[in-house]
Amino acid sequence: MLRQRPKLDYTPVGDLKDIITQYINYKRSLGFIYEIEEGVLFRFSLLSKDYELSKQEIPLALIDAWCMRRISEKSSTHNTRVNTILQFCRYAENYGFRIDYPEIPKIKVNKYQPYIFTKEEISGIFKTADSTEPYPGSLRHIQVPILYRLIYSCGLRATETANIKCRDVDLVNNIISIYEAKFSKERLVPFSDSMGEILKEYIHRFRKDAHPNDYLFPTKYSNHITRSNIYKWFRIILKMSGISHLGLGNGPREHDLRHTFCVHTLQYMQETGMDIYASLPLLSVYIGHTSIKETQHYLRLTSEFYPEILDMLENSGCDIIP
Repeated sequence: MLRQRPKLDYTPVGDLKDIITQYINYKRSLGFIYEIEEGVLFRFSLLSKDYELSKQEIPLALIDAWCMRRISEKSSTHNTRVNTILQFCRYAENYGFRIDYPEIPKIKVNKYQPYIFTKEEISGIFKTADSTEPYPGSLRHIQVPILYRLIYSCGLRATETANIKCRDVDLVNNIISIYEAKFSKERLVPFSDSMGEILKEYIHRFRKDAHPNDYLFPTKYSNHITRSNIYKWFRIILKMSGISHLGLGNGPREHDLRHTFCVHTLQYMQETGMDIYASLPLLSVYIGHTSIKETQHYLRLTSEFYPEILDMLENSGCDIIP
């Protein structure tokens, strides 16, 4: 029997429940998944029950109490929690609610500095992954070598990889269809012939009889892997590969394989004389970014390791692309 994580009930409560429900439906109509924010708004509705609310009013005391930083709360969590409620309040204001906004200092969120793996480190990671020990009743030793090759070679996010279903893999045209991606974007991701051979062998041996709607990478106790699985296994591989981990929040993380893919791809473009002006939009679409600006900023973070790439970007004129 597969273990399914029960879906939490985040139905808003209290006097604000109707406007909160209306706001969540509005955001989802725009294409946002809005699951984390739904939980934030639910907890805000719980807090609102401790305050006397007149009709169509969100008082200062309530917002002030919500925006106060909790003990040991990460700045990123605090920032998400506060911004979600402020956006909701602006929406409610458009529907006649009277809002008293507190003075909220700017929340400083430390940006993660990505770890860019060298090509030697990537080879070492794959070699370690290939030596994964079998685990009774599990395909982990088969899946691990495939997972990290797939994330790196296609620049995938871990959650995208975990959500791949058997029907999403086209072994004839070497294309993976990505659904349920960030910002609800969908895209087609081509993969190499060598990656295609790996996937073909895996599917033929272990997923040949799977239903098209089944996930490509099931685990022993669930119908598919999670990002937590992918991160946990990656930490083990890093340690066995002799790559130091700098602590929680400092990486390296499995997502850095995606960063590294972008940088190595850009390096390849430069080395082969490809026109960055024309090629950068292709990379942006391939990895599922919402804009070229996002891709440029993403790669600027690595400029201290690859200054020649930064110079190349600045001289390419890519800022003028809408």
